[in-house]
Amino acid sequence: MSRVNWTLAAAQSLNLLILVGWVVLAIVALVRLRRCRMDQAARALWALVVLLVPILGAVAFLVVEPGSRCLEGG
Repeated sequence: MSRVNWTLAAAQSLNLLILVGWVVLAIVALVRLRRCRMDQAARALWALVVLLVPILGAVAFLVVEPGSRCLEGG
């Protein structure tokens, strides 16, 4: 009979929570990026930053919010 290593299970649960948080944060940032009025090059660069720099890229976009060029609401 095998035993459950609770430390490993907790660590894996934390890893899964971080991964899910990153995906949700990236989706929110990309949806908000889609609503911004900016040239395609700037939008592409922001999308790359959001996707390639885990967590910090999305947080950076949400904090910086490229000015009043982003539309509020739907």
